[in-house]
Amino acid sequence: MKSILAFFVVLFFAANLSFSQVNGSYDGPKPEVRQGSKSFVFRYTPFQSNFDPVYVSTTSMYNQANIDLMGAGFRYFFTDEIGVTLGLSFGSGSSTQEFANGDKTEISSTSFGVGIDANYHLKALYSVSPYFGINLNFGTNSSTIDATEEGTTTSTDFSGSGFGAGLNFGFDWYFTEGLSLGGKYTLGFRSLGKPDQKTGNVTVEGPSSTSFGIGTASVILNVHF
Repeated sequence: MKSILAFFVVLFFAANLSFSQVNGSYDGPKPEVRQGSKSFVFRYTPFQSNFDPVYVSTTSMYNQANIDLMGAGFRYFFTDEIGVTLGLSFGSGSSTQEFANGDKTEISSTSFGVGIDANYHLKALYSVSPYFGINLNFGTNSSTIDATEEGTTTSTDFSGSGFGAGLNFGFDWYFTEGLSLGGKYTLGFRSLGKPDQKTGNVTVEGPSSTSFGIGTASVILNVHF
């Protein structure tokens, strides 16, 4: 057992010595902050290894909690300092429930959102790239419920929307080649439009709302290519 352990210790030090000789000038990963750099963007939940879509926008919903729209993110550097991140969210679905007496309920829904971050990256601090910038986002959702009872179908339509804007303050940490972790604060406002419910010729509106303050984002994972 001791001989096996000694073998792996020698192998470890030999590998490190070899690496240092071949990469004598290597001093760690550097921020990929230059014109033409690009990456896919994900939301990362530390200690759980969850890779989720990024937050894009928030919309109102009649008689229900607001809906956070999540989607795909992509970042591109147009100059050596300015990177623009585009987030897109799209979803569509439907379901049908049929009952023994011939009644049925059909539900369909669609959501769309777009968010844009335009950030200016300051001088890198070793492998950390701090930045500030602006955020704009918009989202909308709609759904329809068709309820058929005793041969009569009643349709109810729901819709909601939301708009947001703010100032970003954040950083990216390039901890290894091709990957970086980051986070940001956004100081801004969110305006949610009046959600409505329409059944036949009757439309009922919910309240609109506006909020202002600091929001936090989950840890952001960038996959560079």
